[in-house]
Amino acid sequence: MRSNGIRVQIMERIISALSYLTFGMAGVIWIVVCYIAKNPMSQFCSYNIYQSIFFSIFIYILSLFCSIAAGLLSAVPFLGKMVNDFTLFFAQTPIYFGYTLWGLVIFVITCYLILFSLLGRYPYLPFISDVIGSNFRR
Repeated sequence: MRSNGIRVQIMERIISALSYLTFGMAGVIWIVVCYIAKNPMSQFCSYNIYQSIFFSIFIYILSLFCSIAAGLLSAVPFLGKMVNDFTLFFAQTPIYFGYTLWGLVIFVITCYLILFSLLGRYPYLPFISDVIGSNFRR
């Protein structure tokens, strides 16, 4: 497979997919291994590893912000019941194979990222890829 005119090796694809699958932990280990071995990472591999790390941090911060906002808004008299019902439906009620709606969205995005990295292409997420792309020119 070619990605922007550059041939992507199978090992880089596997490392990139594992990085998305483990929400960045396999990528962090690969960065340490490359640093110790003094072996530079390819542009494709570093882009996907840093995007997976940034994606997992973004999901964590977004979840934390939503839970804090839901906790604060649930104390408002008329808005509290609606916020509690929305939180119950969106983040706590299993919808499909035990996934909540929030978990299903994260699962689908992660599958998209894994598939594109296995194909040797640069996956695109609107905000995250722009940040990573501006720091890692391809």
